[in-house]
Amino acid sequence: MKKSIRVLLAGMAIELLILLGGAFLIFQLERGALTPAGSMEETVSTITTTLGGAMGVVGGLVLVLFIVARRAESGQT
Repeated sequence: MKKSIRVLLAGMAIELLILLGGAFLIFQLERGALTPAGSMEETVSTITTTLGGAMGVVGGLVLVLFIVARRAESGQT
């Protein structure tokens, strides 16, 4: 398997883990297992904003790593 494809698959796995972590936190808030310090809407907004930003950073990093891996595979420097 090419290195560039492995980079994309690893990035997708990390994005999925972030998504599942956020869904788990929101589910726990709705079920009452976690108690927010402020309002529920503010807490959900904070979780989604933070994890959305993390997903954006991971997506950008994976894009750069993918381009670098493709250039290395083709032999360009």
